[in-house]
Amino acid sequence: MKKKYFYTMKKYCFISLVGAILMVTPTLFCTAQEADTLVEKVTKLEIIISKLPKISGLLNVRYQYTEDGNSLDIRRARLDFKGDATRWFSYRLQVDFASAPKILDAYIQAKINPYFNIQIGEFKVPFSLENPYSPIGLECIDNSQVITRLVGYEDISGIRANGRDIGLMFYGGAFQREGYNILEYNIGVFNGAGINVRDNNKSKDVIARIDVRPIKTVTLSASGYIGEAYMNDSLKYETRNRAGFGVRYDDNKWLFRSECIYGLTSKTESMGGYAVLAYTFIKKLQPLFRFDYFHRDINLIASRQINYTLGLNYWIIKRNVGLQVNYTYQTFHDHNNNSGLLSAMATFGF
Repeated sequence: MKKKYFYTMKKYCFISLVGAILMVTPTLFCTAQEADTLVEKVTKLEIIISKLPKISGLLNVRYQYTEDGNSLDIRRARLDFKGDATRWFSYRLQVDFASAPKILDAYIQAKINPYFNIQIGEFKVPFSLENPYSPIGLECIDNSQVITRLVGYEDISGIRANGRDIGLMFYGGAFQREGYNILEYNIGVFNGAGINVRDNNKSKDVIARIDVRPIKTVTLSASGYIGEAYMNDSLKYETRNRAGFGVRYDDNKWLFRSECIYGLTSKTESMGGYAVLAYTFIKKLQPLFRFDYFHRDINLIASRQINYTLGLNYWIIKRNVGLQVNYTYQTFHDHNNNSGLLSAMATFGF
């Protein structure tokens, strides 16, 4: 009787266990399926998000004091959209809302290989060491005189284009060493009329720069510009040629950069150069000095201006939030025109 009872109990236990397994198995199978579906959805979402533009912004609030007065202004208010459409194509759109909305950068890049790539649209022209610097990367509050007057910021040719133009550029590098190229080149064909406008003549401007880095901390640079510009004075197209040479030393603490640029605008020969020396403490504090020379017309001594700038940069959060203070003593051939300019600029970036 006992044997029959134990046998019956074992039978019921076995049947119950098998039933439980049969009931749980579909649930486990459904859970695994759901997990696979969830992973697939997350993967697709990550792909979609990777295609969306990365949005960043920059706000510069500037204060200037001179003997004639003082003023606050919004120096820059920018939104920047960057993204990778595919593995080989990227794009950028940057708009500045200070004063009046305007497009600064609007281009696409074809990233073919390290040696040869293509960029087309509106962007900074490949001339000089300083022009490619972003406002956050520049040591002083404003560009040097020679960059401002000969590279399309407030160009003596009349072009006001923030160092940019519309064109097609080829670029690349060779002889890679520990994250940098010993040789890099940029060469492009541009309208030569500035930003957000159609070309106003039949010719195109050719701009090129070549950089050589014999060691990681040293860059030797040469730039050339051959083109034309419509001159309001003569009401016709005139020569606009530029040539520049520069050197940079940067070991993330000590920084030295210097350039000399020659310009021929119509029949006016110009010459200028600068040298900036800076040292960074604890990755936040950077005192600096800049010698800044520009001779608008080398045949007119009165057109010469030399500026001496002392500055201090304090970066609170990397280079996204900080304060820059510059004092510039401006000297002229007529010493009665010498004057000082005190500038301070707060930077907020994201």
